[in-house]
Amino acid sequence: MRTSIASRGFNISYRAEGAGTPLVLLCGWSRWADTWWDAGYGDRLAKEYRVIAIDRLGHGESDKPHDPAVYEPRLIVSDIVAVLDAERVDSALVWGFSMGAENAAALAMLEPARVSALVCGGNAPVPSPAGRREQVLSAAEFVSTVEGMEAASRSAGLTDEEVVETLAHNDPAALSASMAGTVDWEPAAVDVQAPSLWYKGSDDNPLSPDDLQLADRLGVETHLIPGASHHGSFLRADDALTIVRPFLEQHRPSAAAR
Repeated sequence: MRTSIASRGFNISYRAEGAGTPLVLLCGWSRWADTWWDAGYGDRLAKEYRVIAIDRLGHGESDKPHDPAVYEPRLIVSDIVAVLDAERVDSALVWGFSMGAENAAALAMLEPARVSALVCGGNAPVPSPAGRREQVLSAAEFVSTVEGMEAASRSAGLTDEEVVETLAHNDPAALSASMAGTVDWEPAAVDVQAPSLWYKGSDDNPLSPDDLQLADRLGVETHLIPGASHHGSFLRADDALTIVRPFLEQHRPSAAAR
């Protein structure tokens, strides 16, 4: 079921399906809640969980302001909390992919009581490489037009059909602002209390030895999807679910706790 709530004066749209333990799904940049169903996750997870998939501000059916300041990660977290409050969810399993993984980790940092376990796909709350700020701002400027957005989508491996759908569901200026708003803050794994799992495609930017050492020190479970690119690792729902499902089941609150 599609519905929406007001947060900070903006409309935040989300899709809720299923029953049982709440599972929040946070999509990647330029994606929207329904893409979890399109890729093969939503229906399967909704048989086991109460799935709440959110269109981040600037994406899908949520409002699309053009001011980067409204996309600061702490404010995006407040939108997620507003959805949880509207759904009367005190704590949830949280699974984010790519930019959604950044949002998920930020939620776990800033609102630890709301996250019972954290899954980060295609991204992880590890130190960024040098020059990240400049790279993000350059990319944000590039995608601020329809032409730039189309080129970026194709370079990310989206099909012609996916590119058309992406442009139909989004506003390039809003997507650009959503990127620019993230440049001065990033989540840190050491500040995440929730049990965590990170996974990436083997053909995506790999976790460094230092990242893996950090994960090991913090007790974070890590996995690779063989032969998968960044976008490809999201599309490979069977492989991702094989990795993530046991983790979710392990950290599903008991009936007594619920």
